Amino acid sequence: MSKSKRFLYWLTLLMLVALVATACGQQPVPNAGEENTADTDAGATNTEAETPADSEVEEEPAAETNGGTVTVGLHQEPNLLWGPITGLTVSQELANILNRPLIMINDQIEYVPALVTEVPTLENGGISEDGLVYTFHLRDDVTWHDGTPFTSADVRFTYETITHPDMPVRGRVGWNQITSVETPDDHTVIFNFETVDAAFLDRLAIVTILPEHVLGEVPPAELSTHEWFRTNNPGLGPFRFVEWQPGNYILVERNPDYFVEGLPKLDQIVLKIITDANTLTNQLETGEVDMRFRMLNDQVEIIEQIPNVELVSTAATSPWLIWVNNENPALSDPAVRLALNYGFDRNGLTQTLLRGLVEPAYNLIPPSSWAYSEEAVEAYAYDPDRARQLLDEAGWVDENGDGVREKDGETLSFDILNIAGEPERVQILSFIQDQWSEIGVQVNIQNVDVATMWGDALPSGNYDMGYSYSGRLADPADLAQHYLCPDKQPTTNWGLYCNPELDEILLAAQATVNQTERADLYAQALEMIGQNPAYVFIGWRTDHTPINQRVQGYKPAPGFIEMWNAEEWSVQE
Repeated sequence: MSKSKRFLYWLTLLMLVALVATACGQQPVPNAGEENTADTDAGATNTEAETPADSEVEEEPAAETNGGTVTVGLHQEPNLLWGPITGLTVSQELANILNRPLIMINDQIEYVPALVTEVPTLENGGISEDGLVYTFHLRDDVTWHDGTPFTSADVRFTYETITHPDMPVRGRVGWNQITSVETPDDHTVIFNFETVDAAFLDRLAIVTILPEHVLGEVPPAELSTHEWFRTNNPGLGPFRFVEWQPGNYILVERNPDYFVEGLPKLDQIVLKIITDANTLTNQLETGEVDMRFRMLNDQVEIIEQIPNVELVSTAATSPWLIWVNNENPALSDPAVRLALNYGFDRNGLTQTLLRGLVEPAYNLIPPSSWAYSEEAVEAYAYDPDRARQLLDEAGWVDENGDGVREKDGETLSFDILNIAGEPERVQILSFIQDQWSEIGVQVNIQNVDVATMWGDALPSGNYDMGYSYSGRLADPADLAQHYLCPDKQPTTNWGLYCNPELDEILLAAQATVNQTERADLYAQALEMIGQNPAYVFIGWRTDHTPINQRVQGYKPAPGFIEMWNAEEWSVQE
């Protein structure tokens, strides 16, 4: 198929999908008080079952008051509610409203206090001159939801849990550089480091605190299966857990003893699990859902036509990418991974299927970062001839003329996992599949559920390729989490990539607070990664958040999680 015909093919497909989505009818709205008949199997979805929000009717709506309920539509269902043991952003979002880390990242990508009185810096003495000691002063007015005081012992216990060898955390990079944690009193915590960890604050912001009085006596090998990790009850956050109907909804309610006066403003938040993107859009239109997060680009035009729904679009600091299992025999060859990067047209993809709403991505460091180096980035131009040459030189040739290359009796064929439910994902992968087929690479798209992708395949290395986006961190040290050799226990090196020379550069960049030195080191790292890629990056995410205009106070945080300021949300009737 010629390039021009392919362009017309994808443009036509795009128009058809938009028409079908627009034509989807509204879902029936159940009567208040109707019995909930949702399937209780995890992952099941009953989009017509009554949720708590359905039965709440205000007799005399005020112009603008505290209280009320906001319903958030979730495209995925959370699993374990603690950052170090989950790969799901949606799980961390729920954990963050039920619980709290010591510090958070605001909408300006700045560190702000959560459970501490101030963020430690060199200027305020919270960070020592040599960068090896961090001192945190905890608020003295914080209690767990069960009334137990929050103390420094909880923080120390959280650190000990992360670093315990029997706890199945996703990674210990940075945490394993801490030599000791001192708790001289109930409201002071001192972290002592062996070497500088420039990204420590960033790392700290995604770890909510564990309750020692609940979990302290549980053997570490059994800890991750404790019920607390499904409920965060008790937590420290502005909302507290009420109910979880698997496949249907999660209900949280206002914490009346929250330590910030006047917050939270809402009485309840209902997190409604709706895995079908078109159904979720329909419920935004009918008002059954007030907002959703990370909506894909294919529904932007539809949402813009819905009255009373505002679309907030924010450039995120993480890219969509195809994770590549570098331990797969064929994919372990850097030449094959380079060929895959040169073998599809990022610009054509972002300008057609993605409507020009996103920019092409080539690595993990966004162009807005101080660590980005345009000179160092290998911006893979669409070059199928070069891709074919790389595969030829690597010994992959199409000997039988079936269009798929072979070597030593094996075909250059892979399965690519994709989380089901959003048509745009399949369209993107089909576009790439078509172009890779022209260089002799066959990929088979397999739509799976969240549990298969993040509970089994990627964490265990039991896959060829997988399509998703990376997590969001404010510091470029995220590079280390994705690229350090597995023996160094990185958090998100799902590709099992290993380059000892790159390790030295990344660890050196993490071991200094001098930003100029770090920028130089990250430029070296980007250049090295460009020639020996681990993954196939596609485009920088744009987070589209449709919100019913009755909801006030939402603030997007491109470097953090969507519900970071949920306690400030209110409703206006």
